[in-house]
Amino acid sequence: IALVGLGTENSGSIVASGTTDSEIVRTAVANGIRQLRARNVSTVSIAPLPHLQATAEGSTLALYKFDTFKSSAGKKDAESQDSTAVTVKLLKNGDSLQPSDAWSTGTVYAEAQNFSRDLTNTPANYMTPTIFSKRVEEELSGLKGVKVNVYDEKWAESQRMGGLLSVSKGSSEPLRFVEIIYRGGQSSDVSLALVGKGVTFDTGGYSLKPGRFMDGMKGDMGGGAAVVAAMRGIAQLQLPVNVVATVPLCENMISGNALKVSDVYTSRAGLTVEVMNTDAEGRLVLADALHYAIETHQPQTIVDVATLTGAMVVALGERYTGVFTSSSSLWKKVAAAGETTDEPVWRMPLHDAWDAMLKSPVADLSNIGNKSEAGACTAAAFLRNFNNDETLPHWAHMDIAGPMEASASSGYHQKGMSGRPTRLLIELARQLS
Repeated sequence: IALVGLGTENSGSIVASGTTDSEIVRTAVANGIRQLRARNVSTVSIAPLPHLQATAEGSTLALYKFDTFKSSAGKKDAESQDSTAVTVKLLKNGDSLQPSDAWSTGTVYAEAQNFSRDLTNTPANYMTPTIFSKRVEEELSGLKGVKVNVYDEKWAESQRMGGLLSVSKGSSEPLRFVEIIYRGGQSSDVSLALVGKGVTFDTGGYSLKPGRFMDGMKGDMGGGAAVVAAMRGIAQLQLPVNVVATVPLCENMISGNALKVSDVYTSRAGLTVEVMNTDAEGRLVLADALHYAIETHQPQTIVDVATLTGAMVVALGERYTGVFTSSSSLWKKVAAAGETTDEPVWRMPLHDAWDAMLKSPVADLSNIGNKSEAGACTAAAFLRNFNNDETLPHWAHMDIAGPMEASASSGYHQKGMSGRPTRLLIELARQLS
């Protein structure tokens, strides 16, 4: 029998303490399972707790491990933790309890996050744009109500996606553009569009990243991974809502064909952009994907998710996602989804003052601000140019550069790519259904 403490009762609000009751349960269950697995326990039976969905999430997330590339000897190595395969069951009066809807829902949420973890933890030579798009087809094409479209460079040219084409041209790996359409609602209207940055490796291009900032760049498509994984969860739950997702996939590399500093390109929206920093590439591919999603699907709400700026890491660290939006109603929904899933968010300023910093003497826009300040804010301001606040008021930009990676293992978090904010996105879709 394992007893796990839940901490101090009534410990406070999420703002004050950073912890909700459901998160206390989620973490406690995860801690118990990790301790039992370390003692080679292969079957764990859990007494039902008040927050059953959180219990399932904590159980499933705690069991995650990424050892795909370890040899058999490596997997058996004494230093390799959590090697025992564990089966988790619910108990009621000593007997197995059939999983409830809440338990099943929590399992779907957590397995979706684990799928996102798998995508982002995989080395970039095993997760190219082509391989990523094939994984999407394998995981989602057979789900009810789902259609997956994978497009190539010729299609991107026909769609005038100057940003995606410009960023990708330095790599020998061909670009891909993934579109996922899920129809679970009664009407034909699209309630939600998700756009995820899918740069499968980012060197920074000719604005080369220092080596110590490049080792995590296999996870620079963390936004795209979270969006794809969330779409899988939404479809598995058969939520009564119509959702579309777009993920532009490419590498940002150096070669004789690569994008150069001060190059100018024309975006899908028709705006010209002067590239003053090739390491500010995520916003270029996102801009085309945003414009495509808005023009093609006319969603009521659109949310983009990206590991976009180091400035956001400096501002909020790895716990909080920065959210930029001019829609207070959407902000409330995103914040509520973040609190429910304990993937917390913080609202950032989206002000007209940033627009002046993006002026270019030779093009409509510069891709970075003209001052060494407000880097995350100017990135959001850049993206705002590619949707119309008057015709599409419900847009939010989520900068996940901090939460994309866990620096240490704790509770249900394992060191490495986190898979966040997958559960938040599923919860947001559920709120909109």
